[in-house]
Amino acid sequence: MNINFEYYKIFYVIAKNKNITKAANELNISQPAISRMLKTMEDQMNTKLFIRQSKGVLLTQEGKELYRLIGENISGIIKAENDLTKIIKDKTLKIATDKSYLNYLINNKKIDSLLKNNTDISFINTNNFDLLNHQLVNNLIDFAIISEPTNYQFSNELKFRKIDELHLILVSKFKDDNVNSKPIVLQANNSKLWQLTESYIKSINDNSLDTITVDDYDNIYPLIYNGYCSGILIKEFILDNLENKSLYEISSSLNIPSINMGVLYNTNNELKIKNLFSDLSNTIN
Repeated sequence: MNINFEYYKIFYVIAKNKNITKAANELNISQPAISRMLKTMEDQMNTKLFIRQSKGVLLTQEGKELYRLIGENISGIIKAENDLTKIIKDKTLKIATDKSYLNYLINNKKIDSLLKNNTDISFINTNNFDLLNHQLVNNLIDFAIISEPTNYQFSNELKFRKIDELHLILVSKFKDDNVNSKPIVLQANNSKLWQLTESYIKSINDNSLDTITVDDYDNIYPLIYNGYCSGILIKEFILDNLENKSLYEISSSLNIPSINMGVLYNTNNELKIKNLFSDLSNTIN
């Protein structure tokens, strides 16, 4: 049988709604037209797919079998069509990131071309990975710029592309400061920074060391800069502070790894991401 794909979609929507009028409204097709296409499909298949009733339709046994075979696939195609339509119609770039990452990217001209070539951009500040996962899966945002996820499992349809490598260092306000004499800051919603800080506390064998806990990386910097505590910061974000000696790197036996910063996006947007970051072809992996 060589049946028009649109007929399968019409069959699916009628079966889902159990009503031809509701299906016609959903597909934006007149009821007489949808009835004619359904009849053509039934004629081509030489079988009845629905039993007409006063308040709707019921699937025949053959209709139930067809729905079982194609329902999931047609549903996926309809969702993809709707998602693509939203992407095409909505010209606003919706980007999730945090303030520190955004400032670093702008100051170092990492997204210079993106900012120059797109006049309608919305930056959304979020550090909640559950919310981020929902937004990306449902195409509510175009992409996120974050550190590479290591302890959180995003949905399979999401992909991470590296933009830059960043380095974590232990810092304090004063060069000869006795780090053990003041609290150390812990970031509650970043498992990597939390584990590194805990490892540092263990390495100096001082379980009595006081701690200050924050939810957001952006809150760590002012605490350290104003001398209230020491802590782990991203070196590339504070190069000016290190050069003008308003902050000092503290030597430590702790092996602090680097982190990757990059773009997290829905694979449905692969082409869009490649176009947006075409000028970063040498840095995006």
